[in-house]
Amino acid sequence: MRYVAFFFLILLATGLTNQADAQPVSMPLPDTAPYLLPDAPTFELTITQFRQQFSKQFPATPLQEFRAIKTGSMQKLVTIAATKISETIYASTALEVGTAKIKSIQLTWLPVPGNQATASRQQAMSYIINMIHFFSPQLTTKQCQEHLERLLAVGKGKSYTLSNEGPVRYILSDKGEGGMTFAAEPVKLVLSDAQ
Repeated sequence: MRYVAFFFLILLATGLTNQADAQPVSMPLPDTAPYLLPDAPTFELTITQFRQQFSKQFPATPLQEFRAIKTGSMQKLVTIAATKISETIYASTALEVGTAKIKSIQLTWLPVPGNQATASRQQAMSYIINMIHFFSPQLTTKQCQEHLERLLAVGKGKSYTLSNEGPVRYILSDKGEGGMTFAAEPVKLVLSDAQ
């Protein structure tokens, strides 16, 4: 549970403005994370449905059951749940209260000293690539990997980087030796009145 505070910091840090460009960009942190807003969109999946479908589609990167975490006053806005993937990789999610539909899902890699750091980071990258592929199935695995590489390149030395791929916003906070968090969130699409 010592990582719970880290999850919440990342949850609050991933609040972003709506950006309709697939090119990764870095921006200043907003006051409130979008998924904490009352009208925040959700994916049309509960966390249970997501976990089952993701694990079936990507058996090399399975997800275990998510467990709810008590968050005090934040529980009125979202339900936070998390699961441990390995000693260095965790997944967490912000869920719509009452429906358990996903407002935001994050994957966090915490570095380990020594020889296992590279393998551990590579495992996290595999989960991230598969998460991009899950939410953007029109992309090939290679395109998902390239998308992640662009996020990493643009975000080097920045607090976080974001990009939109259709109705999904991807956010990456890469602290190098300090760890990395990736998030996927639905975006609200707005139709233009322009003819």
